[in-house]
Amino acid sequence: MSELTKADLYNEVGKRTPIFMRFSAAFLGKESPDQGPSPRGFAIKHYTKDGNYDIVGLNWPIFFCRDPMQGPDVFQSQQRNPEKSLDYNATFDFLANVPESNHAAMMLFSNHGHPKGWRKMNGYGCHTFKWVNKESQFVYVKYHFICDQGSEQLTWEEAKKKYGEDPDFSNRDLWEAIEKGEPVSWTAKVQVMKPEQADAAKLGFDPFDVTKIWPRMKFPMQDFGRLVLEKNLEKNPKDYHPYVEQSAFSPSSMVSGIEESTDMLLQARMFLYRDAQYHRLGVNFHQIQVNCPFMSSGSASMGFGGSGNTHYASNSSVNKFRPDTAEVPYEVSDNIVSRQSHYFTEGTHKEYDQARELYDRVMSDEARAALHDNTAALLKLVEYPNIQIRYLAQCYCINHKYAQAIYDLLPERAFDFGRVGEVAEDAPSFGKERKFMPFGKNHRLVGNPATIPTYQK
Repeated sequence: MSELTKADLYNEVGKRTPIFMRFSAAFLGKESPDQGPSPRGFAIKHYTKDGNYDIVGLNWPIFFCRDPMQGPDVFQSQQRNPEKSLDYNATFDFLANVPESNHAAMMLFSNHGHPKGWRKMNGYGCHTFKWVNKESQFVYVKYHFICDQGSEQLTWEEAKKKYGEDPDFSNRDLWEAIEKGEPVSWTAKVQVMKPEQADAAKLGFDPFDVTKIWPRMKFPMQDFGRLVLEKNLEKNPKDYHPYVEQSAFSPSSMVSGIEESTDMLLQARMFLYRDAQYHRLGVNFHQIQVNCPFMSSGSASMGFGGSGNTHYASNSSVNKFRPDTAEVPYEVSDNIVSRQSHYFTEGTHKEYDQARELYDRVMSDEARAALHDNTAALLKLVEYPNIQIRYLAQCYCINHKYAQAIYDLLPERAFDFGRVGEVAEDAPSFGKERKFMPFGKNHRLVGNPATIPTYQK
């Protein structure tokens, strides 16, 4: 991939870069079974000669919000209520009032919400990143890790059965496969978009919106490597706490040749993850062995010294300031600073185009039936009819048959389905402040390359 990026780990055919991987049920607590409905965390730490590079993704390519201010709400709405434990009122209230969240919600309530173990699911970087080559030319990319064992999911009935039989199934399955030397691998693929292609008006969506995908027909996936967990190469952690519990991943851990895009949620995560890790593990968390850059001779555990490292490395012999790693410039807007959204789909029915494509074309009849059943099984636990109506209104905007199927499966209905259709007329603007919604020519795509002015006498 040297034509696209100067990142060392992607620039030599056959090169092996050591990694540490952590899988997680992103929203569920430790007390929850592995099979509970939740996005799955898919995090990769690369130990490169230039330092650590982290990809912090999920088992599907989209997220529930694009506004960083709503990031904490995504997690808190799906976590346990401190007063009465699990609270589906909060979960569906968020989904009902954030229209762009329902693309990811379809994945959550489909069988992808309970994959058949960690080694039977795909992984995705979700955000848009930049790859920069030695000539300071850049492209935008999205990461995909396609499971070589095949992507498989449990049905809701199978997941519930696994709850009782083996609540730690996913961990056990991965551990035993690695110990037995069975294949555990993913084919690493990347979608590439040139800067001049990143025009929302032409694409019909904002390529920096993490609630949207890039169509594979227009931006085909290209292989760039394999992600492999093999007994003779890697190993299971021998002590769960210092390796798994204390591992720390952050989107801000990047290396030369890889940069962030103008995705606002990515920009926020680059700050927020570090702050959380300082709080959770302490300011020296990078000295914990699993977080320590592989090529450094830093300490192996928290609290020890620098193992002979000097405090300052002479730049006369090695240029540590690395002027060649300056970020590639890009235009951000027309000199407008505000909280107003620039997203192409904000407050319009275009918000549902990709979710409708997923429901109408990508999903099979069997997958749609499972989505209806899984959603109704949880929506029936919501105590307030108004939340149910507003959530079904979001589904109605995707496809009225989608909402009708869920409605028909609810055991108790305190409202007529006609009410859902009425409310759906305003569903794209739910949770939106008019003063923050896009208007005028200044609210256009960000991220096109900056023009370098030339001056003449």
